[in-house]
Formats: sequence, C-alpha cells, structure tokens
Amino acid sequence: MKIVSLENGPFMVNSYLIINEDTRSSFIIDPGSDVVSLLDHVRNENLALEAILATHAHIDHVAGVNTVKARYDVPLCVNVLEQEIISSVSVQARMFGVADPGKVIIDKTLPGEGDFTVVGITISILHTPGHSPGSLSFYFDGVVFCGDSLFNFSIGRTDLPGGNYGQLISAIETRLFTLPDETRVLSGHGPETTIGQEKRMNPFF
Repeated sequence: MKIVSLENGPFMVNSYLIINEDTRSSFIIDPGSDVVSLLDHVRNENLALEAILATHAHIDHVAGVNTVKARYDVPLCVNVLEQEIISSVSVQARMFGVADPGKVIIDKTLPGEGDFTVVGITISILHTPGHSPGSLSFYFDGVVFCGDSLFNFSIGRTDLPGGNYGQLISAIETRLFTLPDETRVLSGHGPETTIGQEKRMNPFF
C-alpha cells in the first residue's frame, strides 16, 4: 500500500490517495477543494480510481467530491448520519465565506462499525462521533485515518452543529486509543502522529 497526501484548500485539509500497488487501483479519502494534483497523480501513474471515502461531511472534507466525480465515475461513501450535514454544504460555504462546491451526493452509505473492502484493501470502520454525528475513522495496515476526531496534540472542535465534546472524548478513548500504540494517525489537518504519542502527551487526556 502507498499513501499520497495533499494539504489543500482554504482550510488546509489533508486529502489522501490510497494506492494498492499490486492491483494499481486506488481511492481517495476526504477530497478538499484543490484536489486536482491527486487526480493528476492517478492519471500519470495510470491508476484505476474506484471510490471516494469521507470521514465526515464538513465542507472542507467534501468540497472536491464533484471535481473527482467530473473526471472519474466513482461513488462517494459516507456514514448515513452525515446526510443532514452534507445537505447543508451550500450553507456551510456561506458561513465560512468559501466557494460553494454545489450539491454533494452520497452514493453509498457506510455503517458505523464493521469491515469493508475497497481496491483489495480491507478497512475497519470505527464510529468516532463528537466532531460530527457520523464521523468515521478508517483503520487498515497499521494506519488510522481519523478525520477531525484526533489531531497531533489536540482534538476536533465540537462547537459546530452536531458536535458533542463528551462523545468525542469517549470515542477517542474507546475506539482510537484501543488501537496499537504504534498505529500511525493521519488526521484531517496537521502533521502525522501515533496513537501511543497521543495517549502519552495529548493535553486533552
């Protein structure tokens, strides 16, 4: 597995291209508004792009969905609990003063727990609400992509609609901090960290 990361858009979101090097197929996690260079990587490396996964539906994490779909006919996969938030993308755009990406459609709903396979990679879904009701973390191959739940020495904000501080703390403690200490944490914003480092040094715990 190969991971290509791109910090992009006005919110400096981390978008990720996950590549199965054996099958030459790939998927994108959390496409920001300036995700084109990841799509160019797909084209230049002659990869198949099979899906878009979103950890949650805040505008910075789905602003590039329609850009991806315009070039590749792939489904957007999001937790069903994010439907109300994704329906408000235009409202979010006005609230934050950023470009409206247009209506974003969920093509496949993901459950809060369980495993699913994409591009030959089996992913464990972890429901990590608190930043938003349907926030998911994706765990596979010793890496967890946790969106805006857990950051390097910080946690996600809980003051947006649907946020809940107690839920977020509980989700991190029961679903993320139970992963092996050496697990790489690739967040929606900021630098990489590990589960062990956050358990030891994150000031919120």
